[in-house]
Order: sequence, then structure tokens, then C-alpha cells
Amino acid sequence: MDADDHPIEVILGEGRRFMVPLYQRKYQWADHRLLPFWEDVESKAADVLENESKFQHYMGALILAPIGDSEKIGVTPRVQVVDGQQRLTTFQLLLAAIREVARVHDCEDIIAHVEDYLFNPLKSKDTDPLTKFKLTPTPSDRNVFHDILDREYKQVRHKYANYYWGNRVPKNTPLKALRAYELFKQNVERFVLEGPINAGDELETEDLTDQADKELIETRLEALLKALLNRMKLVVITLGEDDDAQVIFETLNSKGEPLLAMDLVRNNIFYRAEKEGASAEELYRELWDPFDETWWREAAPFARPRRPRIDHFLAHVLAAESGEKISMRELYAEYRAFVAPKGRPRFKQVEDELRLLEHHAPTYETLEGRKEHDKTMAWLGRKLAVWQVTTAYPIAFQIASGDVSNEERLKIAKLIYSFIVRRALCGLTAKNLNRIFQALSQIFIKEGPSVKTLVKFFENRSGDSTRFPSDEEFRQGILSLPAYNLAPGARVKDILWEFELASRTSFAEKMEEMPQGLQTEHVLPVTWTDDWPLPDGDCVDQWSDDIRAIERRRLLHTLGNLTLITGGLNSSSGNKGFAAKKEKYAEHTGLFLNKWFTRQSGWNEENIRERSQYFSEMAVNIWTGLNEA
Repeated sequence: MDADDHPIEVILGEGRRFMVPLYQRKYQWADHRLLPFWEDVESKAADVLENESKFQHYMGALILAPIGDSEKIGVTPRVQVVDGQQRLTTFQLLLAAIREVARVHDCEDIIAHVEDYLFNPLKSKDTDPLTKFKLTPTPSDRNVFHDILDREYKQVRHKYANYYWGNRVPKNTPLKALRAYELFKQNVERFVLEGPINAGDELETEDLTDQADKELIETRLEALLKALLNRMKLVVITLGEDDDAQVIFETLNSKGEPLLAMDLVRNNIFYRAEKEGASAEELYRELWDPFDETWWREAAPFARPRRPRIDHFLAHVLAAESGEKISMRELYAEYRAFVAPKGRPRFKQVEDELRLLEHHAPTYETLEGRKEHDKTMAWLGRKLAVWQVTTAYPIAFQIASGDVSNEERLKIAKLIYSFIVRRALCGLTAKNLNRIFQALSQIFIKEGPSVKTLVKFFENRSGDSTRFPSDEEFRQGILSLPAYNLAPGARVKDILWEFELASRTSFAEKMEEMPQGLQTEHVLPVTWTDDWPLPDGDCVDQWSDDIRAIERRRLLHTLGNLTLITGGLNSSSGNKGFAAKKEKYAEHTGLFLNKWFTRQSGWNEENIRERSQYFSEMAVNIWTGLNEA
């Protein structure tokens, strides 16, 4: 038995046939395996584009057994795939998807390069027509798999039209390879047009249009190929003639829990503890045992990619301590590089490493809502959860553990929250938040966390992807942009709740937390009726081309037309006219936010603008800007 690791370009670059034996399952990978696989490749491609690819990524094992004719001259050698055929098939399907997107954009060099890893050059004595394919799956998968590799996309769509539902292949399809191909094709197309979605980035849904020129598309396709072929590795184990392939396959596929990155870190830590003569058992009991609780192994609910909390916690610690971009997919390698930068130990003893994790754990538990070690961190954690911006956690670790007063800590936390909300309501992208917070963490390491440092950091950034919106830009965003779409779901409710808190008088009941069951209500309904005339008294259809209808549609989703009411009241109010709604609001809601309507005799565009103006002035005091800091 021989074992070595190889990048995919070496494994698939050789002229040989990978034969999947009959005793193996047909191709089974579904979305829960395909999407993490794609995210791994996309993450590496993003690193390639940014020249930040530090580590190669191990994708598992490939176990091969040579077949008798492997040494014949003039015949393409064959190897049996004992284990790893699901991964190998997935690599081939992704390559086929990359080739198809390259076809769409006339990238001939990319097409030719990909086909070197899909097909074998035939030798003089090859007679089997399937020899040209690098991979020969089990008979149940063979036709669809080889059609995907051998045909253009339109031909595949035509032949397998019965397996499509609209433009998609359903999740429950019996042809898992076809589903994987479609999923990869859509993701590759999105990647080449929009660029990578980094971990922690906000997913922005929009129609895919030609946002990139051909040169940029080729660059992104090349990055994907380099990531897939050069940065992804498999451990290749080649069996000897006396090894029983069937027994090995059954042993490898017995049930077992996969190791987390933190499991590897733990094993490494205590291995080194024993080597330095420390009491590993004592250290484990005192400093590691709390991390073995189930809560730490549950998936972090608001973080991407989907990983256990303990892995995300470790990534945040490394980011907070180093200021570096940390790859969740290479977490063990990142940790080893952290504890021994350039081969020199960072810590005098292993116990110091464990003390560092112990030091940051209460902040993480507070941010995640498990405990409340610090009121400011608990408040910030709730806000970051609503906005799903856990990439700010390393900043939170720094201000929680640094020499920062309680007052200063609260100001920094509020500025982080303001930055997120202001950018959203100004229609600015959230795709770069991870990079922004990483850059800020580097500054905090050098200069110490403070309001002054944070303000200076943002004052030097004026671009659309990084700037902290001014008060005037923030006001204009509230007055003119559709907050309901820019901050969907829980986020717009969070904004409205902050307006509610700011509206309450000192004599009102204290209510910090938003009551359960509140929903966002459009006062002037999205599907309005004749009960909602225009300011001049006319009635127009909601989809009319009348300029007045267009203006109304623009204002519908602005903050001035939104409020909070219970689900039951929302259903009851429906599309009723304003008089009926006003009566229901007066009778059933006690929120200060809704007292506004009791003073109104009607509700139209003029009223919406007036309320938006009121909110815009209130907002600059709730979500303070750099000047107020």
C-alpha cells in the first residue's frame, strides 16, 4: 500500500481510466454535500484572485487499486476506485460546468484546458469507446454522466427535459449527477459575473446580467480552475496486489463521526503539552472540558459557512489576535501557523494557548446569547444576530478584552451597529464587510481599540464599498430608498423598533426587547384599492404607467410608510382604507410608533414623505455618525 497527497491536476492529468466497481453506490451527493464543496472551491478561487492563497485544501482520500492491464503498452491504463468515487465524480461535474460557462462566454482556451482533465488521449491499442472518459461510473450513472461530459448544455437539456422543472432539476431527482451539474453551472455563472461571495458577506439577490467584461470573466474562470486543480488535494492511497479492495471499502465506509477542526487543534495542543512535560490531564480538566459541552458543537446559527460554534469561535480568536484574514476551511492549518509563526513558538507554554481561548470564550458566549458577561457585548450580539454580521466578532473580542472603559466600549459598539445600518439604508453593498472589519482589527492591534482609532480608520475611506455614510447621505437614503427591500425581514423590524424606543417618553413603560409576534405593516397597502386615492383625489391602478402611480410605488417601501403591529392586527387590517386602519390602530396597539396615525385625517404620498422626514432626523441621532463620535 502506497499513500501520498496530490493536487487534482496531477490526479486527473495522467492518462488513465478511473473505473468505479459495481459494489459501490450510484452517485448520491445532494445539496448538503454539493454546496459546502462549492463554497470550498469558491473560497479558494477568491483567495487566488486576491493573491492570498496560503494553504492547499485537503478534500479527503482517494483509494485506488490497479487493474491487471495497467502496464500494457499502447493501452490506456485502468485503476479501480475503491473509495472516493463520489468526490472524483463531483470534481468532474464541476469541471464540466466550468467548461459550459466558458462556452457561453466564448473562452476557447478555458474550454480546451478543462477537457484535458475530462478526457484521455486515445492510444493505438484502445478499443473500448469509453476509454476517452477519465472516469467510468457504475452502469446506473454512466449514461447521464457521460452525456454531461460529451454533449453541449442544450443537448443535455433536450435529452433529459423530463427531469427538469422549469430551469431547475428538483432536489428529489433520481439523476443526482444532473442536479449537481445544474447547481454548479448556476454558481459558476454567478461567480464569473458577480465575483466571489466571501464568508460573512451578505447575499445580495439580483438578476444575473453582464456585469463583467470578457477579460474579467476569463480571469475568474482561471481562478476557479486554479483553485480546483491546484489548490485542492486528495490523499491518494494505492493498494498493493495482496490488499482486499472490498474489505477496505467496507471498513472505510463504516459509521463514524467526522473530526472537527477544533478536534484536530485539541489533539495537537495536548500532544505538545505532553511533550513539554505539562500535566495534560489537569489542563484538559481545567481549561478544555467546558468546550466539550454540546452547545459548542452545534452549528453557529448566524454565521457562514455552516460550521460548529467552536470552529467559528477559534476563527474569531485567531482574527482578533492576529488581524489576519482567517480561512474557515483551513482552520487547523491557520491555527498551527498562528501558534508558531515562521516556525517560532508564539507562546512560552501550551497552557498560555489554552488561557487565551479561556479568555475569549465568555465574550463569544455573550455575543451568541448563551450568557451575559457584559451588557454592551450582549446588546451588540443581539444586533449582529439580527443583521447576520458575525464578521464583526473579532472587533467585539478586541474591545471586550482591551484596556477600554465601559463608556468607550459602548460607543464603539454603537458605531459598528450604525455603520451596518447606515450602509444598508443607503443602498450600499454589504459584500465587503468582512474585509472592512478585518482591516479595522489590524488597526486596533497596532493602535489599540478606541473611538478615535475607529473614526480615523473610516475617515480615510470614501469608496462605495467601504465608506461610513454621512448624516446627509443617510437622510437621503431614508427619504428615497426602499428600506423594506434593503433591510428585509427582521432587519427592518429592528430599525422600526429603534424608532419606537426613541419615541417613548420617560413616563412610558420600560421596553428594551421587541415583543414577540410583531410584523412589518405597509400603512398604504402594496396592493391598494380605490379606498386609497391619490392626493388630488384621483384613483389609479397599482400597475398603471401613470407617473403618479410610479411615484406611489416608489414610496410604498420607504420607512415613512412602514410600522409595527401584531400578526393578528396585520391580517385584520389588510387592505382596508385608512379610516378603518386608524380605528384599529387606536384600539389594538399601544406602540408610540403608531400614535402618529391618530393625528392624521388621511394617508397618502404627502403623509409618507412627512413621516420619512421625521424618521430621517431621528435616525441620525439613533445611528450616530463619525461627526457625533
